[in-house]
Amino acid sequence: MADRASASILIGGVIPHSCIPGLFEAIDRDGGRADWEGETLDPASLRPGETLAAFAYAQPGGMFEWTEQFCEGHGIAFVRNSGSCSGVFGPEREVFTGTGTPAQFDMTENEEIVLARSMIRALGTLEAIEVWFESAEFRPPPITIAGGTADTGENGETDNG
Repeated sequence: MADRASASILIGGVIPHSCIPGLFEAIDRDGGRADWEGETLDPASLRPGETLAAFAYAQPGGMFEWTEQFCEGHGIAFVRNSGSCSGVFGPEREVFTGTGTPAQFDMTENEEIVLARSMIRALGTLEAIEVWFESAEFRPPPITIAGGTADTGENGETDNG
């Protein structure tokens, strides 16, 4: 069994209408839920103007593997926080702004971002350190559905117009 930790992921930004089923399939494969108590997520959980959060216990490597791959492949922004696995890895935050490569940041158990002395030296200036911390504090923008209507009915089905 892989080393595991609890994790949460916050998803936002532009989501193509055609990606909605795949996104929820990825979240389901990762065991993501709407809350720590186990409420499931479905397309009705996706609300334009808000972000989408998923939570899971005992994630391999503390990651939402399928969800993160899906989001990266489709340019959908996310921030994932994961706890530690004693003796194996510490808590971390992964930030994907929707473009480029995801960035990883070490955290404390209280979800404070940690900057090691070697990184301070590498960054060199207080301005560069401030920019680094700002990138670690990225929060996905509210969801916008592209290429279709975002209206969902009471049964959670998306109205394709």
